[in-house]
Amino acid sequence: MLRIRFHGRGGQGMKTASRILGSAAFHAGLVVQDAPVYGAERRGAPMVAFTRIAHAPILERGAIVQADLVVVADDTLLTEPAAQPLAGCDVQCTLLVNSTRDEAALRHTTSHDGRLLVADFTALALDLTKTLASLSTAIGIVAAHVIGLALADSLAGLNEELDDTQLSPAQCHANRQLAQATHALVRS
Repeated sequence: MLRIRFHGRGGQGMKTASRILGSAAFHAGLVVQDAPVYGAERRGAPMVAFTRIAHAPILERGAIVQADLVVVADDTLLTEPAAQPLAGCDVQCTLLVNSTRDEAALRHTTSHDGRLLVADFTALALDLTKTLASLSTAIGIVAAHVIGLALADSLAGLNEELDDTQLSPAQCHANRQLAQATHALVRS
């Protein structure tokens, strides 16, 4: 079973990113469980979302203590005691951080000895969609790619989530373009 934890702030779309990943895994024929956890349920407050992916029924419930992949949407959470995104991260855990800082600086901040992937998904989302709301698309797609899901399944998962929104056709198209660009960025 793969255990993925998404850390962000309320309003950054980590619940949606978790759902995009879950939908993509479901389209790939896998068993999925995803659940968000909110603290104060306000914009800007730290929140976490969990996604479990397996080939067999998932009987495990609750918080993911030791993750295979930890996704951090806001690098300021790395040093916030209430958020604790690095809790349970060992050398086997991949840490994916949305940041303008470079890998060396983040490695110093986190002391993470495992795989560390860093990119400025915020700038990419703003450049291609003109809205920060699409950060969830970028992060959900890159998480799907990191765990090895095919682009076709990732796009199917994204389309399923976009169908549940009130976005215009142009905004949906921009999100799909962002998904393609994010996938290509990780590949390179």
